[in-house]
Amino acid sequence: MRKRNVLTALAAAALVLQVAVVTAGPSMAQTTTPEVEFSFTPTSGPAGTKIQFTGKGCPHDAAQTFDGLAFLTQGNDNEINPATFVSNADEQHTFAAEVDTTGLAPGQYTTFVVCTKTKKGGPGSPFTVNVPVIQGSTYFPLSPGRVLDTRDGTGTGGVIEALGAADSLDVTVTGLLGVPAEGVTAVALNVVATNATGPPSYLTVWPTGQERPLASNLNFAPGVSVPNLVIARVGTGGKVSMYNNTGTVNVAADVQGYFLGDATGSTYVPLAPARVLDTRNGTGGTSGPVGPGGTIELKVTDAGGVPAAGGTAVALNVTATNVSGAESYLTVWPSGSSRPLASNLNFIKDQTVPNLVIARVGEGGKVSIYNNLGNVDVVADTQGYFAAPVAAGTVPPGSQYFPTTPARILDTRDGTGVPGGATGQLGTASTLDLQVRGAGGVPDNATAVVLNVTVTGSPGPPSYLTVYPTGTERPLASNLNFVAEQTVPNLVIARIGSGGKVTIYNNLGSTFVIGDVQGWFTA
Repeated sequence: MRKRNVLTALAAAALVLQVAVVTAGPSMAQTTTPEVEFSFTPTSGPAGTKIQFTGKGCPHDAAQTFDGLAFLTQGNDNEINPATFVSNADEQHTFAAEVDTTGLAPGQYTTFVVCTKTKKGGPGSPFTVNVPVIQGSTYFPLSPGRVLDTRDGTGTGGVIEALGAADSLDVTVTGLLGVPAEGVTAVALNVVATNATGPPSYLTVWPTGQERPLASNLNFAPGVSVPNLVIARVGTGGKVSMYNNTGTVNVAADVQGYFLGDATGSTYVPLAPARVLDTRNGTGGTSGPVGPGGTIELKVTDAGGVPAAGGTAVALNVTATNVSGAESYLTVWPSGSSRPLASNLNFIKDQTVPNLVIARVGEGGKVSIYNNLGNVDVVADTQGYFAAPVAAGTVPPGSQYFPTTPARILDTRDGTGVPGGATGQLGTASTLDLQVRGAGGVPDNATAVVLNVTVTGSPGPPSYLTVYPTGTERPLASNLNFVAEQTVPNLVIARIGSGGKVTIYNNLGSTFVIGDVQGWFTA
């Protein structure tokens, strides 16, 4: 946002005028600005729109450099992007001005005109800076790479400092680690909150330059490192913003891939969840826990609905369970390539931790999974896959992605998204059909929705949620695992079922459920 003081006296006059118009009754406001009239076009548009003001009532004064000022205001910000004008020497003192909205965040702004000679003028109708429309995007998977670590200054310009209470950080995610500098609409980031102090808190990730939404991506408490995949829409300057609510926390982020606003990459084919790995029973070819420093390979093509020809990447919900030993982590990467400095799941003894992973497919249609310390059983459920790019003019097999600013479409605590507006917890063996088409910007032709799903307030016992297409049989798979009093988030790419809905199932006990739309896929 650009601000400028053109003349100290004129700025003061404009400020006094605003106060008078806002605080006075109608009759007083009427007598304050009887001579100045103006209109403008258009009334809305994306940042960068040039607003054309026309009006009358500001006398021309040859002794002055200009005869008036047109600008925008919002809240306590005065003279946003002001433009001066010189009136015509006619009886009505007509004038014209152009206000440039470049750099303004989406939202509503008040238009304003004030005359230099008479100090008269006032506010007009609002102008709305729209959230820019993002075109359909296709995916380019990468081997994971670290773009942020507040513990060592990566991504912060070398500043080593935890994110404080109500603090935000803008992180550059384009032009590095294989992500292009231009044309990127969204990035897939595995974000980890660690070394937290203070009360339980949450992180919100959103496009830089836009207003922070009412949504969360990670929920965490001291003593536990919490990961979550975020498919984040890229904002101004090729950045995403991260906000911490309370206490302090270190944050790390690993890029998994990116979306470009064209048809040259991979399209997404959503699937009903299917189990392709469970080291507890040998599903997927590995029987028994993965030991310290151990690596297993998992074939992800020709499995769980992913075709033998495979694609460029697979969406897997990976769960660590039966953990023994010290705090550890899992890394998932393409088989046949070097293990990256990155993590996908972080966990401690006796925890069961899920996380969505978009893994690039490696040699032999496989991905590799590494465990750092202790022993851990690993479970993986396919959610879908990214099909290989097709030649121009050929219909792709999958859907393009449309990222958005996060929007809350479900909260059983207050009835948001619940049929009939009912409030309360989702009980044992209970399901909730959530309308996703037509909610949070999701269009009627969406094939899959990207939801950050959070559970909170469960009294126990340990349980899990499964999210699947409404109207289909509930699969043997899970998306979130939780115990009493935990607040656990996880990203879900859910195929949309009958009626434009997805179904959410809770296994045991009861829990509040929250859902925030991050984007959607359309054919």
